[in-house]
Amino acid sequence: MHHPTVRRLALALATLLLAGAPALAQACTKYVSEQGSGRVASLERPARDLGNIVTDLEPGDVVCITGGTFTGRADNGADHITVPVEIYGGFAPDFASRDPWGAHVTVLTGVHNAQNFTTDPRLMIDTSGFATRLMQARGEDTVHTVVVDGVVIDHGPRNYYPDDEGSRIIRQGTPQHTPTPESGGLVIRTGVDSTIVVRHVIVTNTAPTQGAFAFYPGAAADVTIEHSVAVNNTGAGFHLATAIAADDPNDFPRYRFAHNAALFTQKHSPFGSFGGSAILLEGRITVEVANNILAFNDAFGIDNARRASDLVLLDNVFVANAQGDYQEFDTIIDLDNIADWALEVYDAWGNTRFDLEYAISPAWGALYGARTLIDRNAAEAEVEVVESWANTVRGFFGWNLQGTDLDVDSDVWLPRMSLADAFAVAIGFDGTYGPVAP
Repeated sequence: MHHPTVRRLALALATLLLAGAPALAQACTKYVSEQGSGRVASLERPARDLGNIVTDLEPGDVVCITGGTFTGRADNGADHITVPVEIYGGFAPDFASRDPWGAHVTVLTGVHNAQNFTTDPRLMIDTSGFATRLMQARGEDTVHTVVVDGVVIDHGPRNYYPDDEGSRIIRQGTPQHTPTPESGGLVIRTGVDSTIVVRHVIVTNTAPTQGAFAFYPGAAADVTIEHSVAVNNTGAGFHLATAIAADDPNDFPRYRFAHNAALFTQKHSPFGSFGGSAILLEGRITVEVANNILAFNDAFGIDNARRASDLVLLDNVFVANAQGDYQEFDTIIDLDNIADWALEVYDAWGNTRFDLEYAISPAWGALYGARTLIDRNAAEAEVEVVESWANTVRGFFGWNLQGTDLDVDSDVWLPRMSLADAFAVAIGFDGTYGPVAP
């Protein structure tokens, strides 16, 4: 076993090297500006929206986007890219400088009730058809890289809230209102021989069943996720999965997950029994999780019920996760016992808890605090069971029985968070934990 101090130093060095690689060193091939128009996408004639040029993108394109608000082609609120590209946000209007978390914030969002509204993920990059096993076997070049760096994805303007306060999402649409998208903010799926880098990305106000950030890399992929923030989402903050059913560990995607924050992740619904974890892991992946903040989530800091093996957990902060810090299959383990009790953890060192102070607005805090978290098992134990054929079938299969006279709702769920509040949690502590601004 490697000495944990050596592992931490190696990870810190790698993180610094990656964080120090400026996007300005990249040769932009496509340009997008809030003041642009058309689809030429050149420095002199930038496109108005990334969504307007997705069908024009070629493998290896480097897309540079100025600060501003972008709502997709025809305000559809979703961009779907099928070739490997690099996307960098946060540029000044003249593309001469970059400040993605300061003067030039690039916001990818949408418009509720837009004529061309879609419920798809806000940004999806899928290269599974670009680099296949068959192409690899034929000797074709399948090596490719996907980068997303310096953008903010906010589903708040896409969601359906019944009041101006934005206190509660409504998932189903009506003839007058488009539904809340039940999809993540950033979804990346790759083919074989891929490298994925996600850095300085913030996702907020999304309402997926899976991840606000969701990753499905192909065989033997290298995935780096760093200095990014998932805040105020349902489902999981970060869903680290795989696109393949590999048996050979050499084919397992390799994740390096460092200096991120996942906070206020909520269950799918007040009465739901799934969702609410900061990190959701799948099997057949290898993961190193270091220097992250996992706090105030409805379920777990790390949900490893599907047993990803040989995990490395170093210098992470676990705070106030409602059901527990770490889950492994059906065993819930608190922070102090992870190193001893977790069978799928190869090394755990330096993980801690301490009070976190964030300058979140009292208005949002009051809404969040007004949520009603309903314990499904406790509530249903008190419900009068309806004797019917349907319940006989449910009981036979071990499903929940149908009852009556149960208030299963909450007046507040996924209250809309402002970008100011989202940036308020995009900070690190003690130079060690959480994200560092670009």
